Parts: sequence; C-alpha cells; structure tokens
Amino acid sequence: MPNHPTAFVDESWLQQRGSPGAYLMAAVIIDHDDVPAAEATATAAAGIHDGYHSTALYHRGHVGTIEAMLDVVAAHAGWSVVSAQVPLNQGTRDLPPPSPQHARSHLESQREHARQVSLERLLRYLNSQRVRDVYLETRASPAEWQQARDAGSRLPSTDRNDIRAYRRLLDQGTINHRMRLIHVDGRNDPGLWMADAVAWSAGRAIRTDEPQWFNRIADVATIIEATTGAELHLNERRAAPPNGERDPHNLSQRAQAMFPPTVYSADPEPHHAGAILQSLVAQADQARTPASDQLTREVLGYVQHIAERVERLSKTVDQMLPRTPGTTGTTPNQAAAAAPRPRPDLHDEVKPAHQPDITP
Repeated sequence: MPNHPTAFVDESWLQQRGSPGAYLMAAVIIDHDDVPAAEATATAAAGIHDGYHSTALYHRGHVGTIEAMLDVVAAHAGWSVVSAQVPLNQGTRDLPPPSPQHARSHLESQREHARQVSLERLLRYLNSQRVRDVYLETRASPAEWQQARDAGSRLPSTDRNDIRAYRRLLDQGTINHRMRLIHVDGRNDPGLWMADAVAWSAGRAIRTDEPQWFNRIADVATIIEATTGAELHLNERRAAPPNGERDPHNLSQRAQAMFPPTVYSADPEPHHAGAILQSLVAQADQARTPASDQLTREVLGYVQHIAERVERLSKTVDQMLPRTPGTTGTTPNQAAAAAPRPRPDLHDEVKPAHQPDITP
C-alpha cells in the first residue's frame, strides 16, 4: 500500500490601510510514517507553553521556541509550501466601502476570497505530491462546534466555504477523490503548530522585511502564487530564495547559506509596504501577465491562422464562381481577356432612366 504523505495547513495575512496586503496559506508535508515522530518532536519544542501560537510567543519574547519549531520543520518535513495571494485583494473589487458600517464586511470579503483562492491552489499542489489527508485549522470556536452538533450538522458554518472550495476541485477532477480535508482544533495539534510556524515566518518576512526565520526552512520550502501556481522568491537581498536541487521527493541537497539575522524591529507603519512585499507583488503581477515574447508568439500565431483562413476562403469563393464556357484550363487573366465585352456603340446609345432630353 502506498505511503501517502500527510499535510498540515495554517494561514497568515497582512491587511492594512495603504498596503497591498497578502494572504498566505502554509502547508507542511510529512511522510505518513514519520508523523508520530514529528509531532513528538514538535511537542518537545513547544516546551511547557500552553499550546503553541507563533504570534503570541513572539510578543511574549519566546523567539527561541519559534526557532525550535522551525527547526523541527526543517528536520521532519518532506517539503513545505506557501500559497500566497498578493496583493490580498487581487480579483476582487477594490472600491472604498460606502460607509464605515460596511468597512469591516468589505475587508472580510476580500480576505475570504483570498483564502479560497489560496486554498484551492494549495490543494492542487498537495494533490501533485500525492497527499491524501489534509489537516486544516478550524476557524470555528468550540461553541460553534457544539451548536453544529446540536443542530445535527457535521461542520460549523464558519468552515463551509473551505469545503465548498474542496468540492469544486473534486467535481472538476482537479484533485484525487481520495484526498480528505479535515478541520481540527489547532491549539492541541502539534502538526498544525509546525504549519503555524511556517506561516508566521513567511508573514514576518513580508510584514517587516525580516526573512531570517523563513531562512531556517528555506531549504525545504516553496512559495507559489495563488492564482497561477508560479514560484515566487523572497529575493530581497537578505533572503534565501526557496529554490534549488531539492524537491518533495528528492531529499538530497546541500544546505543553503544562512544569512546573518537582522535586528528585531517593530511592525512597519500601516501605510508602508516593505521591500520583500513589494517584490512579491511585482513577481505575482508578472506571473499573471504573459511575457512579451510569449504574447508576440501568440499574436503571430493568430495572424498566421487568419491568413490561412483567408486563403481557404478565397479558394472556396473561386470554386463557387460560374465559369464561362471555353475558359476551362485557362488562367484567370486569360479568362478575363476571353470574356465578352459590351459594344461601345451600344453603350453610347443607352440613356439612363429619368435623364431629361437636352436640346440645343
């Protein structure tokens, strides 16, 4: 029986006024047989902390715990992938909300759209890596889960959009029908702790131009653009781009050089977009726009196709035109020369209708 990998998924986003924003959905892919060992190591890395959440640990000064969790990912993950929707509102109407009362709904709508686009891209990628079980952190509270159970529903309404995206891919035949999407409580799942650390490290890079945490897993990570699947790079000068010889099924690769960490800094101003985020937006825009040489080839192909159609149409019209007897086998010029012409004297005697007589 094939040993299909398992994936653990978490999210992160940046949505601030004046910023292009970004939505990130990160997956850690682990071989099925290695999941128990990876979870045990992740539990040890979390230490005595009540559960695990990278953002909370960072604000409490427990950076070492986050780094230990990222090291667990580097040691146990067959691969990690981050599906990035940049800018966050790509594909949605970027109009100002009509009133402050609608502002929150407007932002949530953009974020939900980005989540579904990122999730669909991620599921496609995981399907290509033969993943069968995908564990995704639920967005529903314990109270919402209880309400769903009391109502006889298998899933809270908060998580139903994820299932709709999953079923769309199943209906399209884009993912294997044996892939399962399972919502779980991330507070008590060591697999999701690893995904949380990956999402946080990528999010920290785009928020504050601090890629040193993502560098710890850059040897086993890929960032892909959510709408096209094109690979993106944290190519700011301090960042190690997530590319190289290694892939999810080829574990032999030399370690990439680690860049010296930068000084920890506070979050940027709400209107400021850092160099890494600007670079990712530019790369994503380029990925969504056909290259000039490709566009040229497409235009030339269209022109050639039109020319061929015109030539075929011309031949068809020529075959449909009546031929004058005795011109078979002659060229068009010869046929035109042999065709009868009106007599000049008869032409001169014909008077157009309604033309008055002219008397001297």
